[in-house]
Amino acid sequence: MTRTIPAPASSLYDDMEDEDNRRGPEPEDFHRLVRHLVADGDARAALAGRRARRTLAQMGATR
Repeated sequence: MTRTIPAPASSLYDDMEDEDNRRGPEPEDFHRLVRHLVADGDARAALAGRRARRTLAQMGATR
């Protein structure tokens, strides 16, 4: 009869990755996301005929 050894439920690598994920996105990932959102907002503004970004007050008025 052959016995199989069960696979470990969690490894050191998994623990390290979980800790990294708890810390949140890396700074370069965050900045890449913000640049993408700004570019998308600028493109949408151009389609709406706007050349300047909206102020915070204008954004609140549209909700």
